[in-house]
Amino acid sequence: MEDENMETTLGELIVALTEETSRLFPDEKDTYRVVAYILSELFSNSRPASTKWH
Repeated sequence: MEDENMETTLGELIVALTEETSRLFPDEKDTYRVVAYILSELFSNSRPASTKWH
């Protein structure tokens, strides 16, 4: 199985999250709050990938 490299930008991630979240939260302010929360959790919990098989 080959690893597929995908190039994307942070902006594209934000747009995709916003589009999907807006389907669940019609209020624009709520949408942006949820997207901000998701991004905050994503980046605050990021750690280097493990080099060992567990």
